[in-house]
Amino acid sequence: VQRSEIEENVRLRQLLEMRDRAALVTTGAQVIAGSATPDFRTVTIDKGRRDGLRTYTAVLAPAGIVGCIVTPSRGTAKVQLLVDRNAAIAGLIERSRAQGIVMGTGEDVLRMEYLAATSDVKPGDVVLSSGIDGIYPKGFPIGRVERVERAGSGVKTAMVRPAVDFYALEDVLVVQGAQAPPQPSTSVQGAARTEPVK
Repeated sequence: VQRSEIEENVRLRQLLEMRDRAALVTTGAQVIAGSATPDFRTVTIDKGRRDGLRTYTAVLAPAGIVGCIVTPSRGTAKVQLLVDRNAAIAGLIERSRAQGIVMGTGEDVLRMEYLAATSDVKPGDVVLSSGIDGIYPKGFPIGRVERVERAGSGVKTAMVRPAVDFYALEDVLVVQGAQAPPQPSTSVQGAARTEPVK
């Protein structure tokens, strides 16, 4: 058995476990291209409108949140990554429940803004999606706080290392619609090659 096939089966199994644990209605997809310019941090996936994908739906990986669909075409869709300078997601600190907005910087780091000056935020804290933005499901990893800075009177900013390695994305899940009860199915809806390797 090829090592790449084993690794792919592991990734798909992780996606299945994540989907079932969160009780989400999802479609599996593969990354087929990356962005051509560093100004816009995007990837293209092999599913589109014909698969039920639409604008501003969340995209997940086993490690956490990838981003959201911004341009679906018939058979593919462009995904804006969280690190894109125009990306934003409502986040909260897992330990203290302090809330803020996590924004892309165009670099390989995120910036969590609008944290109250009195909020309990420390390096090493895990940042999760809060779900209040209406796009991303609640409770998925965004990243981990690297440092905290004063941003002015009454607020502070945290620099966050993303949970997802955006340079190694291969298989993702696109969240579709509202949450649903766990499905008995053992395959990712619409995903290719979910059968075990022989």
